[in-house]
Amino acid sequence: MNELKNEQWLREYNEFLKHERPVPQDVSNQVFSKIRGLLNPSAFMIFTKVLVIHLAVGTLSLAVCHQFGLNPFGTEKSLADWFMSVGGHGFCMIGCGVLFTALSILAAGYFLTSEEVRVLRRTEFLQALCLALFSLGVFAFFGAQLALTFGGLWLLGALIGGFAATEVVWQFKKVSA
Repeated sequence: MNELKNEQWLREYNEFLKHERPVPQDVSNQVFSKIRGLLNPSAFMIFTKVLVIHLAVGTLSLAVCHQFGLNPFGTEKSLADWFMSVGGHGFCMIGCGVLFTALSILAAGYFLTSEEVRVLRRTEFLQALCLALFSLGVFAFFGAQLALTFGGLWLLGALIGGFAATEVVWQFKKVSA
């Protein structure tokens, strides 16, 4: 049955080609180039999109979880306090890193296409690492005191959050596609 459909499709396609005027080569090249770009987006462009979203979401997340003592909104309570009471300073660093990165990637997943999420997933270690290192750099720029041990724990949490959020976004995009 499937072979009959393929033969019929091929016959109809060949008949269509006989009756159509040839498409100019430059138009054909432009169309194929556009389609290739949409199906295989640049990992750098995806990182740029995620970074822009991360700047907004990361800043807002500081309202609920102060990172390295930074509290730009002057909020009294913080998830960091709860993380500290549950598992101490090390757990707090990992938890805040997970939260900070995961929220951004989850938000970015809303704006990214399925193809972009596929590339994000393929380069997730590099993407999450760059996002986390960029964040640590911004924290340092704004005066956060970064100790190697706690910064490393935060970085570990950020990588875990990046991997987990990328997988959640990938599963969601797969189901909705």
